[in-house]
Amino acid sequence: RVFIHSPSKVVLVLNRKKRCQRFFYKIKFFNLLIGMDDLPAPLVMEILSRLTDYSDLARCRLVSKTLNSLSHDVSSINLLCTLSRFLKSRSPETKHLTTPFKDIFKKLILDSRSINSVSIGVEKSLAGLQYDDVEDDSDDLYLTDAVFVAEWLPRVCGDLRRLSISDFWIQSCWRKSDILALISSCCHCLLEIEVKNAWLSVDGLSPMPTLTNLTLEFIRLDDEDLDKVNDCFPCLRVLHLVGVGGLKDPKINLLHLRTCQWTVSNAPLSLSICAPNLEKLILKFKKLMVDSLKGAERVQVISLESLFNVFPNVSTLTLGPGAWSEAETQFCTTGLEGETAMKELKEITAHLLVKDFAITLSFIFSILDKFSNINGMALLIHREVDCSIARELISRCATNHARVRWRWGFWKEGTKDTWMSDGI
Repeated sequence: RVFIHSPSKVVLVLNRKKRCQRFFYKIKFFNLLIGMDDLPAPLVMEILSRLTDYSDLARCRLVSKTLNSLSHDVSSINLLCTLSRFLKSRSPETKHLTTPFKDIFKKLILDSRSINSVSIGVEKSLAGLQYDDVEDDSDDLYLTDAVFVAEWLPRVCGDLRRLSISDFWIQSCWRKSDILALISSCCHCLLEIEVKNAWLSVDGLSPMPTLTNLTLEFIRLDDEDLDKVNDCFPCLRVLHLVGVGGLKDPKINLLHLRTCQWTVSNAPLSLSICAPNLEKLILKFKKLMVDSLKGAERVQVISLESLFNVFPNVSTLTLGPGAWSEAETQFCTTGLEGETAMKELKEITAHLLVKDFAITLSFIFSILDKFSNINGMALLIHREVDCSIARELISRCATNHARVRWRWGFWKEGTKDTWMSDGI
């Protein structure tokens, strides 16, 4: 039995979501003795809204009349399908005893009077399942199914401010979903959308001028240039794109954007961000290619230090001829000063002009001395560089840094790069 003599103790439990969840999962609801009539109604509803298992909510309704009454007034629904529930729903021994997850969620919606936040998904533990573990074509956890969403979304869309759907990738990755069009057609007051592990279409997507927060995580998105995102979500202030595939030449053009986190995947050829009010930018990717634009009226000399500090997780760096030349110029002025947070860099590919042999050689050696984790250098020398100079550069580099895997070639404007060695 658990006795709580002061509502303040409950507030302390609620300060952290994980602590609150541990609190509920460890106690036996039928043995819980709390003066529920003495607790403020908003606090009780806050407790109930944090439950992720429908059976817990059902037990709460049996504890007291207060819980039973207030449970229908929760403003937030948060429901996760656990790995144990999923396995029970597939086991021949327990399958017939397990209520379908979608039916449980729809009943929660029907039993609630006013909902402003909906979060439905599967536990992260289900992400470890392989395709061989799910042999049928079931859609019992295909949560971005537009048909399923259409069965409950119209009931709550009027007051809905936040919507989060975390799908089951094994069932959703090969099914294209039209839920974005459905959401935009009926949720006119929505402020936040979060969708994970799904294949999303943008066909029929309508403008949502109230939306301020958008999170797409591990999504296949049929919007290769992000044109629909820019046009239909013009007032976004926070944008998180994590592992979004299907992008070819993505451009973010959002005038109100303040925070942008972009974890780049599937190697788009280029990306651009036009956000004059941006305050925080986090870009994460493994491969980075940098060059300067010819004919630019104002060119800021590239500093490798600042470049590495902005992109600390890059493992492969490619420098075009303009970027390498500017970095060399910066090196002649200040050297490679300061500390860098970059520890993941393993390989550099660079296009060399070799205007000054001594400077180029010193620059290469300084990079290798400072970034000791680099184990591969692929250097392309301009075809107009004298052959004796090119040979001397190759010889000096290979001799002084034998630990590095060297690759050499030649480049020239308007022609294809030519590699002369695969590594020495």
